[in-house]
Amino acid sequence: MISPELLEQAEDYFKQKFIENYPLEMPLGAKPLPITDAERAKTLETRRSYFANMLFDFMKRKNRSEADVAAKAHADIAIFSRLRDDKRFIPKERTVWSLVIALELNLDEANTLMHRLRYYLDAKVRDEVLLAFCLENRVFDIDSVNEIFAHYGLEPIEVHEDFSTPVQKFRDEDLTARLDLYLEQNFREMPTNTGGAKFSISAHSLGEPAESAKTFDVIIRGLKDKLGLAGSLFSDYLFKLIRRKNLTEVETYKRANLDRRVFSKIRNERNYMPAKKTVLAIAFALKLDFKETNTLLARAGYFLSSARKEDVIAAYFLENQIYDNFLLNEVLDYYNCPLIGD
Repeated sequence: MISPELLEQAEDYFKQKFIENYPLEMPLGAKPLPITDAERAKTLETRRSYFANMLFDFMKRKNRSEADVAAKAHADIAIFSRLRDDKRFIPKERTVWSLVIALELNLDEANTLMHRLRYYLDAKVRDEVLLAFCLENRVFDIDSVNEIFAHYGLEPIEVHEDFSTPVQKFRDEDLTARLDLYLEQNFREMPTNTGGAKFSISAHSLGEPAESAKTFDVIIRGLKDKLGLAGSLFSDYLFKLIRRKNLTEVETYKRANLDRRVFSKIRNERNYMPAKKTVLAIAFALKLDFKETNTLLARAGYFLSSARKEDVIAAYFLENQIYDNFLLNEVLDYYNCPLIGD
């Protein structure tokens, strides 16, 4: 049973920190410490996520066993096995809160740990303000924290993780380790309107810019196209690339693992525009470099975006000249991304 004095302190803290309907994000506490080169090296060595590595480091530093932390967090001890074995496992935000409380982390430590999963505490969210209060005032008992939450009519902090899905392994762990670093440097997740991870990072295009669409030649061809005097910019550019690579249409669509009817539509239907995943499959079949790929995509009205994980993975393959469509799709599937092709 928490004391009335503690509730009164929580009320004062809430009035000071909670900012409703503010247009910008308002993180609570100090700015999280950045990921260091030592953390990157440890991630490659242990095959664990930044979050898991830091969590186990905190447990070791505070001399807490997995059983102790699990019991205090009201969590299944299986969570530690999952964090050790599955680098892609992302625990839910309230699970992380439970672990933070069980480890008795201060607000700055909690912010740094949560930042490894792109979570942070926001002054615009009621339960996050109250969690910050508990961390700053060393209220490290889940039941007491939940009593404060209940006083404000908020949902309790509970752990609900499903470990029934087996850990998915990938045959080339070195490739996924390199991809993880590349994703960290280039993938910029767009903001969401829900609670949890919220980032205001604008998307940008990846790779070298496409050839200018404002050249005289392109403008003239565009005008001719509107008048019905020429093929589309996409099909013209595509078939020019195929000739330049000394390939036939048949070789190209077979390499891209596409139905021949797709090429028939591109050639014969002036207004037909293939999907982005189809254009990428063709680019890999032709072994285009980054600039050629971006130009081909631009002709179809697309670009590789830093806000799409599948685009960043495709960019990695292009940068490293890995032109294996089947391997790319295997990797995309591993990262739960849409595949390229038909």
